[in-house]
Amino acid sequence: MSAFRPIAPSSSSSTAPDARSGGEDGLLPTAEGAQDTASNPQAGTGRARKRRAPSQVSQNACTNCKKARAKCDGQDEVACSRCVSRSMADSCHYEVHVKTVKEEMVKKIRSLEQQNAELQQSTKEKDHYIESVLAALKNNERGEEAIARLRSGQTYQQVAEWLGTPPFRDVDRLSPSTEGRLQDAVQRYEQSMRVTQSPEASHNRRQSAQWTDVTHNEQLTHHLMALYFAWVHPVHMLFSERHFMSSFRNGDSRYCSSALVNVMCAMGCFYMVDQGGDEADAINMRARFVDQMWRDVDREDSASVTFPATYAILFLVELSCGQSRKANSHLRLAVESLARVNRAIVADEACELAFWGIHTLNTVWASFTYQKPPAPISPYLTVFKDVELDKEDAMWQPYRFPSDNGAAEIPSHAIEVSREFSRLNQIIHETINVYCGSKGRVTARSIMYLYKRYLRWKTALPHDLAVGADGVEMVHPLPHVFYIHIHYHVALCQLFQPLLQYKALPWNTREHLYNVTTRSALDGLKILERYRSLFTNRYMSPMMAFCIVHICDIIIRSGHTLNEHQQRAMTFALESTHDALSAFKFVGPLQYVFCQTLEEEGLVLPDNVRELMGGRISYSLEEMLDSCERVTYRQPVDMLLERLDISLGEDFGQEWQQFIEDHGAAGMVETDIEMQTSSGDATPAEASGLPERRRSPSDDSSSNRSMQISSVVNS
Repeated sequence: MSAFRPIAPSSSSSTAPDARSGGEDGLLPTAEGAQDTASNPQAGTGRARKRRAPSQVSQNACTNCKKARAKCDGQDEVACSRCVSRSMADSCHYEVHVKTVKEEMVKKIRSLEQQNAELQQSTKEKDHYIESVLAALKNNERGEEAIARLRSGQTYQQVAEWLGTPPFRDVDRLSPSTEGRLQDAVQRYEQSMRVTQSPEASHNRRQSAQWTDVTHNEQLTHHLMALYFAWVHPVHMLFSERHFMSSFRNGDSRYCSSALVNVMCAMGCFYMVDQGGDEADAINMRARFVDQMWRDVDREDSASVTFPATYAILFLVELSCGQSRKANSHLRLAVESLARVNRAIVADEACELAFWGIHTLNTVWASFTYQKPPAPISPYLTVFKDVELDKEDAMWQPYRFPSDNGAAEIPSHAIEVSREFSRLNQIIHETINVYCGSKGRVTARSIMYLYKRYLRWKTALPHDLAVGADGVEMVHPLPHVFYIHIHYHVALCQLFQPLLQYKALPWNTREHLYNVTTRSALDGLKILERYRSLFTNRYMSPMMAFCIVHICDIIIRSGHTLNEHQQRAMTFALESTHDALSAFKFVGPLQYVFCQTLEEEGLVLPDNVRELMGGRISYSLEEMLDSCERVTYRQPVDMLLERLDISLGEDFGQEWQQFIEDHGAAGMVETDIEMQTSSGDATPAEASGLPERRRSPSDDSSSNRSMQISSVVNS
């Protein structure tokens, strides 16, 4: 048997019929095909195997062609040539493809959804107009005239516009995510705020259009500017409001510029909250104002008084966005630009307000980030030498929404507060120089000198800006008045905190300082709690967030066991920063570091800590740097201890004793009277309700002197 398989006959010699060589249905070749084969024997076989494709192929084949898997050239209601050639035209039907059916259904559903959304939006707008008319009729004496207008054929939109601005709550339906949708949002803002204008209001609208291209609606611009003047300007007075408003109304660019107006509106967006709780519109609108500011500031004269003010406010905007490293460079530019201001064409008052406001902001930021300010400020300069204090008609109101225009007003005292805040920061600037300067080591005399200056500052406060005997009540409970007192307590804590870790300091003296520092922090906490109860921390200066964590951090570290003060500080810090988190992005990393402090002190985080932190409980190092230019807000005590003089421990007790003798017994009856106990030998910590700290066996000092010191330093 052969090992090779038999060779199959070739196709050319095979006589077996090949179905594939026939027509499309496997039949014998047609006459035309046979003729072609006869004329060209070599190509006959190849052509017979090829199917003839129709000249025009339909994307949707008929049912017969689909079954035969053949090309189809028919269309709807027209039989294809294949069915016609086979006398099957009557059964040539077309079915819509499933994919096409689905696509058409999706398009129709989307169209219906869009129509439904437009109808709902239209209904909502109508409801808001009608509600505004009803609300105006309830509180307005023009009810009869409004009814007469409706009877005469005017629409409810026209009546609403005649009565007043439609409600601002209409913004809760705005959620633009692209440039085009944002522009629509701005237009809807403008439409929702359109009213019948008086000639004066029309003039203001023209002036608003001159200063910003983001929106030409003067009421929206004025709303954002009003938020800025209510919550930012009284705390950080970076320019003269009187001169600014004069230029703003008159179209004069000496004290007002497009860049300044746009950056003010951008800062106002942090405080703009619609009543639906949606922050998206404010965020996108803020970005538009900042972009417009960048385009305008390039054309601005760097020698104008508005130039440094613009960059100082930009610092607050970028800090609030969590971009402190970028913001710091703009703050430095603002400070350095003050030297280039052309004072020959600018009023002395406007120059001085800008000078002190920007330098003070620079010092505040340096005190929270523990760095020397790039531009020094002399502690001996007279603050507001050429500045006129607040007039009797200078008022302030807790403005949040356009409807707050009718809220009760109280005397502003803004310029007076700014003057005292600048004086306080002169002392803070000198404190920074003592701890971080190059004029030798920190001595007991320098610390006591600064402390006496702080006390004199508080004692010299005008009656309208002072706090009551309880340390909380004020003649005029203004947010900017609260802020300078809060900052005062933070400054005192920062002055003494490094000494609490100085082991060369006698235990008894260190205990006195511990009591003074903790008591000052508790007084600051009381003022913070009062502020939150009046205004909420949603409306505050961005810098107050640093005050909150600093004061509460000191109280948390005051002892090793949980007491009511620590529990109170922990709860307040997390809840108040939660209030501010929706507006100020940099607050999140501060919360994170504060929670680390709680864990280090062995305290249990609350169950709702994730909710209080906005759903996020950790941050990267880069995010910390963008929050406060350091990976922690805490005071770098270890570095500052290296600056202390070796003789400070021995000299400090003598300085304390001299301090008591200089004040005398008459000045020692103040806020800490509750510390005195019948036993007469209680430590300051025991008497004040603070955690007991370990007492050295060598402590033989007088407890009377201890309470005298506590009384004086908290007066």
